Amino acid sequence: MSDFQNRPLVGLLADLVAIPSMNPMGRARSGAEYSESRLAEYVVEYLRRNRVDATLNEVAPGRPNVLGRIDIGSPTTVMLEAHLDTVHADSMEIPPFTPEVKNGRLYGRGACDTKGSLAAFLFSATSLLNQPSSLRHNVVLAAVADEEYRFTGARHLMEQGVRADYAVAGEPTGLRIVRAHKGLTRWKVVTRGKAAHSAYPDRGENAIYLMAQVIQRMETHAADLAAEKPHPLLGVPTLSVGVIEGGQAVNIVPDRCWIDVDRRTLPSETAETVLAPIRCLLSEVQGATIEPPYLSVAGMEVAEDAPVVRMLGNAIREVCGMVAVEAAQYATDAGIYNHAGIPTVVFGPGDIAQAHTRVEFIELSQLESAVAIIKRILTE
Repeated sequence: MSDFQNRPLVGLLADLVAIPSMNPMGRARSGAEYSESRLAEYVVEYLRRNRVDATLNEVAPGRPNVLGRIDIGSPTTVMLEAHLDTVHADSMEIPPFTPEVKNGRLYGRGACDTKGSLAAFLFSATSLLNQPSSLRHNVVLAAVADEEYRFTGARHLMEQGVRADYAVAGEPTGLRIVRAHKGLTRWKVVTRGKAAHSAYPDRGENAIYLMAQVIQRMETHAADLAAEKPHPLLGVPTLSVGVIEGGQAVNIVPDRCWIDVDRRTLPSETAETVLAPIRCLLSEVQGATIEPPYLSVAGMEVAEDAPVVRMLGNAIREVCGMVAVEAAQYATDAGIYNHAGIPTVVFGPGDIAQAHTRVEFIELSQLESAVAIIKRILTE
């Protein structure tokens, strides 16, 4: 149990932060701290203890989603979603899993991204069960796995057939509404040559030299994207080569090289429209292969006058006095939900500038305001 008995909301967040749920991000890291399991079990028990029907659904070994439902027979359903996983805690300058409250802030890995949102959503919905007649909507509470790497949890949620009329995806937006953000598509390009002794390079074919041609074309394509007409909210799409690896030893002509490509997309783009020009660009590079995308998440844009924007905007205005609606360059689970037909905006307490940092924290005043805002959404 938490040490914050007199502050149940802060205590809930402290409990969440104290349970490591780091995403291995494809690296060879294992153990309970590199899984969402323990945190998911805590969330399920919290919901059940507060009379919410809740289940665990494993999306990969040791990687469960939590799904809670409050059904009051309303014609409308609101989904509140936040992810369970965090980035790693390497090189943090504070104890990552010993939550500390100081100067109105709670410190620890995940406090901002995005256990603050998770705590606000859980606390808001369960608190209202003490006044069930005040609820105006059915509620789906979703806590999902693997948002930080491959969005597996959100995809699984949609494959399960979970549906809602509106949704809020919890991320640290500083209590602003994000109604549009970019998507992303990631893939590898591989060049294959012929190995030989480096004393006789003419007897081989250098895969790294072939990759240099690929990278030059990629750089040109990135510049062309930057010159396109910008989206009114999101600007231009971008491309970045983020990883390169090749060769076996300095005295061997390399027979293989690969790069990892990150393409940030606009809501109108798909993986196919992204890759079509890449195929043309690389068609003349001998030995170059474009692998299928290993990750593709759609961008999203919700209309400024959409019901979910109006509903959330009214609640924020009542609590904070003013509301800001904006766009973001990063991708979130909201792209998956919007693509599945659920109008979803991104909202939550905390500052995105604090996410993934060595001294991660959240302002508790924002956490409390987020609870007040969500309660208004569910009761009006």
